[in-house]
Amino acid sequence: MKSRVLLGVVCITGSLACREPTAVLPYYRTTDMTPEWLDDATARSTSMHRVASFALRDQRAAEITAGSLRSKVSMVHFFFTKCSGVCPATQVHLASVLRSLPAAAPVQVLSHSVTPEADSLPVLAHYALEHGITDARWHLLTGDRATITRLARESYFVNVGNGQPYGITDLAHTESVLLVDGDGRLRGIYTGTLVLEMQKLEQDVRLLLAEQPRI
Repeated sequence: MKSRVLLGVVCITGSLACREPTAVLPYYRTTDMTPEWLDDATARSTSMHRVASFALRDQRAAEITAGSLRSKVSMVHFFFTKCSGVCPATQVHLASVLRSLPAAAPVQVLSHSVTPEADSLPVLAHYALEHGITDARWHLLTGDRATITRLARESYFVNVGNGQPYGITDLAHTESVLLVDGDGRLRGIYTGTLVLEMQKLEQDVRLLLAEQPRI
């Protein structure tokens, strides 16, 4: 019996366990963020890791829920409005990625505030105006702290740390940008402050858009 390697996955030819992956991008379904190339049946299964239910508000007071992910490619990150380093740099790169994509493309950016008590809807609206965040596809999100903390840790597997270096008591922002497909599954992780990584994000968004009809 012969073996072969498919996208880093060893398959045994003729084995029932050897089902070829049907997606170009990997999936991430564990906290160690190990990339896995899965066959379509596994990726679509009910046990597959997906972003859990949530309800938050954006800078326009619109409700954004887990249903808002459906059939869209989402770029997700965590920030706070008083951040002067990591967050603005990441946002500049995200803005560049968003501008590079067709206006009609089903994509969005979800930026979760990690200081929701301070980042009220008016504060987020002012922040968006100050930073030129005018694209309707970009949502600055705030809401219940427990919801945001749970999303970061359990849905996006973000290493939130203890927040002390940033003067936040519980939830720290992160350089990580997550890529989520239209079925709420994690498909990529990138360092938002690095140009090359964000160029890779743009490429991967386009790959997911091409894959979208199958979602």
